Amino acid sequence: MTARPATRTTRRFTYDGLGFPVVLHNVPMVRVRGKWTPLIDYDALARRVLLALARKPARLTGSEIRFIRLSFEMTLGAFGARFDVSHPAVLKWERVGHGPPSLKWPVEKDIRLFILDRLGARPAAFKALYDALREAASATPGPLEIDVGAAA
Repeated sequence: MTARPATRTTRRFTYDGLGFPVVLHNVPMVRVRGKWTPLIDYDALARRVLLALARKPARLTGSEIRFIRLSFEMTLGAFGARFDVSHPAVLKWERVGHGPPSLKWPVEKDIRLFILDRLGARPAAFKALYDALREAASATPGPLEIDVGAAA
């Protein structure tokens, strides 16, 4: 008979595995080789993070843009062509890391709408996001916060 692994729920856990910090709330954890590890579906988490980035109240960071590009399996050139910029421009955005890159708000808005398009969002979601993005994001930058225990 195999022993059942030890589990618990952590109220707040900062996950850095996506290239930038994401604060997860109500995270089921499992003990693996003596270390507590999130017991989550990482594909589902990536989708929720993408949706959160589309709606993020602060400007996107270079690391977040890189995550978006890689999530949709796009090269620098393909991503740049999609937004009518050169691949060196995309590389420059990504190299900023955890800070906001120097891209114009209409391009960032298009990136956010692109996320919804690629995830197959309904037209109402596009309209809601477009209305919310009329003004440039102005909130203070900080990590995304996602409640893992809540329904997507």
